[in-house]
Amino acid sequence: MDIPLDHNFPEPILNSLRDFITEVNLIPLRRIDERLPELDDRRLVIAIYQLGFPGFVTSNYKMLQNPRELAAVIATESCVFAIEGVGHDPIRATGALLLDLPSAVRGMEAGRRGVFWLRPRSPQPQDPNELFNLAARRRNEKPQELLDQVRVTAEEISTPVL
Repeated sequence: MDIPLDHNFPEPILNSLRDFITEVNLIPLRRIDERLPELDDRRLVIAIYQLGFPGFVTSNYKMLQNPRELAAVIATESCVFAIEGVGHDPIRATGALLLDLPSAVRGMEAGRRGVFWLRPRSPQPQDPNELFNLAARRRNEKPQELLDQVRVTAEEISTPVL
């Protein structure tokens, strides 16, 4: 399945991943037709449909808040992969796309059409002590008693592992 990408995705990265992405062929818009990147979003949706593609990928998620663009998506029954929350960072956008692409493509192959709105997370560090306490509770043990059983000794820390 061929899916066009808007102009914000780094071709060198995508080219290097081609052997690993087997379920879909991601094609930059400009490789399809040099005029495509210049179109407004509504006309882009229609043009991609007219060229026979099932949809496209964009980091311009705001188009999904515009009735004119949404009307084009509805009329063409296109699939739109919209990536939110990456700003103008093409590497984060590519990572977000690759993370959710396999399940979205399976949905498309199963006949699901519409918008795949991808919203990558921005993970925050967690306190390992809190995670340890949670693990102890899941085992129905008191955190301190469990820590006493599995504590890393000073000798263990100072003895070379390798």
